Amino acid sequence: MGFLWKTAKLGIKVGLVAGAVKLSIDNDIWSTNNVKGSELYQKLKKYIVPGTLVFPEQLPSKQEVQLEVGGRWNNAVDTVFTSIENVPSSLNTAANRIINNK
Repeated sequence: MGFLWKTAKLGIKVGLVAGAVKLSIDNDIWSTNNVKGSELYQKLKKYIVPGTLVFPEQLPSKQEVQLEVGGRWNNAVDTVFTSIENVPSSLNTAANRIINNK
């Protein structure tokens, strides 16, 4: 399983880099044509940059994230230990059903 996971991660990384290079070649970023570069820069400013400025305003604050992560962690720990605590009674119930059904 470890080999498959490492191979998949490597494939994803290589795919992302190859996609970025292909996109840059398709948009003539590496050419010496200044007009094309200027047009690409204007598109970047028009479509990409406003999204990056609006997006951080929608992010939760650091305190909100810490509270939510802490709450989820505590709930998970409670669930695990409650399950562990209930194992003996669950096994006892299952054993009694097996014994009584015979």
